[in-house]
Amino acid sequence: MTSNFMRTVHLKTAQQFKEQGHDVQYVVKHFHKVGIPEDEIPELLPLLGFALDSDPLALRAKRSKD
Repeated sequence: MTSNFMRTVHLKTAQQFKEQGHDVQYVVKHFHKVGIPEDEIPELLPLLGFALDSDPLALRAKRSKD
Protein backbone atom coordinates (compact mmCIF):
# COMPACT_ATOMS: atom_id res chain seq x y z
CA MET A 1 0.00 0.00 0.00
CA THR A 2 1.27 3.42 -0.96
CA SER A 3 1.30 6.12 1.71
CA ASN A 4 -1.03 9.07 1.22
CA PHE A 5 1.95 11.40 0.89
CA MET A 6 3.58 9.37 -1.88
CA ARG A 7 0.24 8.84 -3.60
CA THR A 8 -0.28 12.62 -3.65
CA VAL A 9 3.22 13.22 -5.04
CA HIS A 10 2.75 10.67 -7.81
CA LEU A 11 -0.74 11.97 -8.63
CA LYS A 12 0.63 15.51 -9.01
CA THR A 13 3.38 14.24 -11.29
CA ALA A 14 0.87 12.23 -13.34
CA GLN A 15 -1.39 15.29 -13.61
CA GLN A 16 1.54 17.26 -15.02
CA PHE A 17 2.16 14.50 -17.57
CA LYS A 18 -1.51 14.63 -18.58
CA GLU A 19 -1.38 18.43 -18.92
CA GLN A 20 1.67 18.00 -21.17
CA GLY A 21 -0.44 15.82 -23.45
CA HIS A 22 0.66 12.35 -22.40
CA ASP A 23 -1.87 9.53 -22.62
CA VAL A 24 -3.08 7.01 -20.05
CA GLN A 25 -0.46 4.43 -21.05
CA TYR A 26 2.30 6.94 -20.29
CA VAL A 27 0.81 7.61 -16.86
CA VAL A 28 0.43 3.88 -16.13
CA LYS A 29 4.05 3.36 -17.19
CA HIS A 30 5.07 6.10 -14.72
CA PHE A 31 3.09 4.46 -11.92
CA HIS A 32 4.81 1.14 -12.61
CA LYS A 33 8.23 2.83 -12.70
CA VAL A 34 7.74 4.43 -9.28
CA GLY A 35 6.37 1.24 -7.71
CA ILE A 36 2.66 1.95 -7.39
CA PRO A 37 1.03 -1.44 -6.75
CA GLU A 38 -0.92 -2.82 -9.72
CA ASP A 39 -4.16 -2.96 -7.72
CA GLU A 40 -3.96 0.76 -6.85
CA ILE A 41 -3.58 2.03 -10.41
CA PRO A 42 -7.27 1.62 -11.38
CA GLU A 43 -8.17 3.70 -8.31
CA LEU A 44 -5.80 6.51 -9.30
CA LEU A 45 -6.62 6.90 -12.99
CA PRO A 46 -10.17 8.22 -12.50
CA LEU A 47 -8.78 10.84 -10.10
CA LEU A 48 -6.82 12.16 -13.08
CA GLY A 49 -9.84 12.15 -15.35
CA PHE A 50 -8.95 8.98 -17.22
CA ALA A 51 -11.90 6.68 -17.81
CA LEU A 52 -11.27 2.97 -17.53
CA ASP A 53 -13.00 1.83 -20.71
CA SER A 54 -11.29 -1.52 -20.55
CA ASP A 55 -9.92 -4.02 -18.11
CA PRO A 56 -7.00 -2.46 -16.15
CA LEU A 57 -4.94 -5.54 -17.00
CA ALA A 58 -5.23 -4.54 -20.65
CA LEU A 59 -3.30 -1.39 -19.77
CA ARG A 60 -0.49 -3.58 -18.48
CA ALA A 61 -0.55 -5.62 -21.70
CA LYS A 62 -0.22 -2.44 -23.76
CA ARG A 63 2.63 -1.28 -21.53
CA SER A 64 4.58 -4.50 -22.06
CA LYS A 65 4.61 -3.84 -25.81
CA ASP A 66 6.46 -0.53 -25.32
